Amino acid sequence: MHKYHTQIFLHQTDAAGRLFFACQFYLMHEALEKLNESVGLPIQAMLGYPGMTFPLVHAESDYDSILVAGDRIIVEVGVEKIGNTSVAFAYRIKKEDGTLVGSGKTVSVCVDIKTQKKIPVPKEWREKYSKALIHPH
Repeated sequence: MHKYHTQIFLHQTDAAGRLFFACQFYLMHEALEKLNESVGLPIQAMLGYPGMTFPLVHAESDYDSILVAGDRIIVEVGVEKIGNTSVAFAYRIKKEDGTLVGSGKTVSVCVDIKTQKKIPVPKEWREKYSKALIHPH
């Protein structure tokens, strides 16, 4: 799994001083962009891929422990599954001491820009994402 090191900032907390729930998705997405870079799919290449877009179509998140401003964390992300038209990503969020504080999953689908229909994951993306499979087959 790719590891993204960061911390919780004050602007990411709610009135109770805890991580605002939506910010966990923000952290997961940052980690995903870093994973994409590490496998050779930087955001510019993805956004500029001809005739295709890769929208997020599913997101889920669990919160196992409280995070507050200043907490240093590691967001681990890997490819859970590469389907015909989609890629599923799994996330684990841990404090620096290894304590699991959250987890999540997102799924993105390849979509033809003109028809707005699902299309197969490009071969080169499939090859790059296979490097980040959590449990390679």
